[in-house]
Amino acid sequence: MTESEFINILNNGDFKERFNAVSMAEPSYLIHALKDKDENVRYKVASRISAENLTPLINDPYKEVRLIVAKRIDAKELPKMLNDKSFWVRHAAAERIDESYLPSLMHDKEPIVRIKVAERIEPKYLKDMIKDGEALVRKAVSRRIPEEYLPLMKDDESESVRNIVAERTAKL
Repeated sequence: MTESEFINILNNGDFKERFNAVSMAEPSYLIHALKDKDENVRYKVASRISAENLTPLINDPYKEVRLIVAKRIDAKELPKMLNDKSFWVRHAAAERIDESYLPSLMHDKEPIVRIKVAERIEPKYLKDMIKDGEALVRKAVSRRIPEEYLPLMKDDESESVRNIVAERTAKL
């Protein structure tokens, strides 16, 4: 299909025709479908378009589109997604973003995001996460926190955290 045929389908086709067109079109044509009215078409576009053309979809109203964007976009663009309303999008951003941005997510309202931060952040920041309200976050912290801070976690309310601290301390 030519680019003009593709644009014609986008302008005049029903959902099925537009979806099929973005599924089969040359990826370079997909920039014309970034603002399609249907989220399923935009989702397909986000999964196929080149990563450098994903920026217009960063604020898509459909979280599944934004999630695909967070998983595929150039990592330098991820700071624009750190305040996304979907914790899954913030989690995907935390998986790939440069470590220097992770401190801004240390107090994210969702534990799954904070766990990912604890798994990736520079160890020097972990001491600021030892009192997190979620045991699974503290567990992730206890696995990586520098040895000199382990005593601060030895009396944690979570048995699994105390066990990890005891195990790591015994190896010193």
